[in-house]
Amino acid sequence: MIKFRSEKIQKWVVLFCVSLVGGIITKLPYLKDTYFSTLESATGSTKAQLGLLLTMYGIINFICYFPGGMLADKISPKKLIIFSCFGTGAVGLWYSMLPGFGALMVIHGLFGITTVFTFWASMVKITNNLGRGDEQGKLFGFLEGGRGLVGTVVALGSVWVFSRFTDEVLGLTGAIQFYSAMMIVAGVLVILFVQDPKGAVEADGTELKDSSKITWEDFKKVVKIPRVWMVGAIVACNYSAVIFFGYLTPYFTEIYEMNNSAVALLGVFRAYALMLIGSLLGGFMADKMKSVIKFMQYGFVGMTVFSFLYLLIPTNRSLLWVVVVNFVLQGLSLLAVKALYFAPIDELRISKSLAGTASGIISVVGYAPEIYLYTVAGSILDKNPGIAGYRMIFIATGIVSVVGLVLVIILKIQNLRYLEEYKK
Repeated sequence: MIKFRSEKIQKWVVLFCVSLVGGIITKLPYLKDTYFSTLESATGSTKAQLGLLLTMYGIINFICYFPGGMLADKISPKKLIIFSCFGTGAVGLWYSMLPGFGALMVIHGLFGITTVFTFWASMVKITNNLGRGDEQGKLFGFLEGGRGLVGTVVALGSVWVFSRFTDEVLGLTGAIQFYSAMMIVAGVLVILFVQDPKGAVEADGTELKDSSKITWEDFKKVVKIPRVWMVGAIVACNYSAVIFFGYLTPYFTEIYEMNNSAVALLGVFRAYALMLIGSLLGGFMADKMKSVIKFMQYGFVGMTVFSFLYLLIPTNRSLLWVVVVNFVLQGLSLLAVKALYFAPIDELRISKSLAGTASGIISVVGYAPEIYLYTVAGSILDKNPGIAGYRMIFIATGIVSVVGLVLVIILKIQNLRYLEEYKK
């Protein structure tokens, strides 16, 4: 492994490598986001079948979050990430052969193993162990922002590869192989630059517990902490709002008659620029306030206000600029909170040696809306065409934001009580 003389440089290089992997690793399972029509024709799949592939992926993810968290606490996170990189790359090469639907189902099941079971909690644990409790906002803000930036660059690279072929099927094969190759390159960088958590200390200054000494009793202690489950519920509220936020693109087209080019530009801005700015801003602000939970409280206030404001803005095309400003402010509030899902682990006084298990619990609760909410939102808009459906989406976004705000306030009170007892 290559080491730098400066520990600070070493830390940021490790975080960059983890962000690099995190930004690339989900591109293959979510290939339809970029190449839907080509994937449909090249594999001979129907739209429903392509949906089933992501259903398979989502189910495996849901099953793997918690055991994956325990695995990251018990086994070297670096080795798990290396396995994830080469494993995802290998499965991607199989994917590039564009096999039948049955094989595609198996492939997406395997993606669930390599992108969640062996990777997700390992990414969180390494990030968590890179710094003290007062650095968690900055670390996770950089992680999320870096993932978004890397994902953008790599996605553009795949599109460039795709465009080099006159035959779309060959272009798709090339794009998949490009992603697979990038995963292998990322794996090599992890081997060279990433190290397992070493030198980190607990909040009380004690030495980090060796992973070989972690027992089932340690895992059960984390499971029994209500505040960890509450963070998961808070994440579920924010993630639900993020899902609803994704339906604003057609809102601008259908209700305010924004032209398709402008809407596409706004969509790119939402997906990439807002994500990067919101993540970094949220991370730095949380550290400045010396409390991730306190910052989340302000984030949910913003989410609530800007969600309900849509209902008050007249559907007049001359007020389009007001809606766009509201859209940007809502997005910053949403994505700043999203970047900090796992940053409260230290503030809750969860042992750094069990950060993987804590992240597994938070993930399994927090990402549960992904299983059903896309279908629910789509159904609302189908059954209530026009402005009525979007108003229902705004109300639903506002409601989950209010619930999230209440939960954050309760968590803040409970954690303060715990810290008072902890100091005694």
